[in-house]
Amino acid sequence: MSEEKKSKKAKTLDPAQRMLKAMAFLKPDRVPVVFFPEFDLMADFAGKPVKKYLADVDLQIETGERFKERFSGAYCAVSIYQPYATAQALGCPISDPEDEIPAVAGHVIKQTSEVEKFKIPESAWDVPGTGDWLKKIEYSLETGIKPAGIGEFGPLEIAGQVYGYDKFLLDMRKKPKIIHKLLEKCTEFAIKFLSEWTELIGGYSTVILIADHVSGFLNKKLVNEFFAPYHKNLIEALKPMCGGMLYHSENRSYHFIDQIGDWGYNIFHGQDWAPKGDLKKTKEIVSNLDNKYALMGQVPGRDVVLREPNDKVVEKQIIENIQIYGPGSGYMLSTGGGINRGTPLRRLDMMIKLADKYGRYKTKNKLINPEEE
Repeated sequence: MSEEKKSKKAKTLDPAQRMLKAMAFLKPDRVPVVFFPEFDLMADFAGKPVKKYLADVDLQIETGERFKERFSGAYCAVSIYQPYATAQALGCPISDPEDEIPAVAGHVIKQTSEVEKFKIPESAWDVPGTGDWLKKIEYSLETGIKPAGIGEFGPLEIAGQVYGYDKFLLDMRKKPKIIHKLLEKCTEFAIKFLSEWTELIGGYSTVILIADHVSGFLNKKLVNEFFAPYHKNLIEALKPMCGGMLYHSENRSYHFIDQIGDWGYNIFHGQDWAPKGDLKKTKEIVSNLDNKYALMGQVPGRDVVLREPNDKVVEKQIIENIQIYGPGSGYMLSTGGGINRGTPLRRLDMMIKLADKYGRYKTKNKLINPEEE
């Protein structure tokens, strides 16, 4: 092997190293690719009905490892599933379908007068839902596979699940004091659950993901009053336990795209972050922030990667995202949400191949043009 080839080989990073370098705005070898497969897609990958797949921890572990091997060029955020663990822990009934992902089937708080008496468990280990999940994680650790990251819904998403999104959003305007009380309790339990989970896996998580789509339903004033303070409190408590905080929302986000770093997040994973579809505007805004954060996603998982009939249209969108967001580092190519059931696996291969072709770094601020090599 020539010295040139040895040098090139030595510089090749694994998917986790690429992601961490991009998160820190350092120069990886190429734009990282990150996949968040949905659990019904993983059940299909395993060849089992969803209910059977979710009931078998060993099968989930085995399938996750096979998925990571199949898509070795990407960081695959596979995990063990416990349906809506926090909502269940707080008293919500959960549906039990045969071949679909379970959902919250009812709300535990029926009227605002119940918020004051609403009790938060002393420990996430003590109740069904979070307790079941922690036991599954404890069991999975015996295999020697330590999860690199953990994640849960954010305070507003949890509040919407236990109270009902319609009443929750209406009472932000009509009864703000009681909504603040509910959010204090939901934030407290989210911190408790994620802290106990982190302790279980050794006291440190590479990444902690918080999914909270409610921000997309709020104007900027309501974001500042009801969203930002509770996410700041959450991050302040959790940040010492992890390498980076990741905020996820598939909802519209361009009206607060300049604030996400101020809340304490290191990464934002989303797909509706461009005002009037102007991807370059978002890149410009985020690049000039004092509290910069990395971007992950933007390729619509459902409308493009799943449903678009023309591979060339999908390819064009992927290349556009690489070329706009890749320079300067701080970008991870991904679908804007989870990878939906039925997504052609060849399109996941496409993302990896296109990142390797168009996303290689010449310098941190410049990508290699494959046409000029």
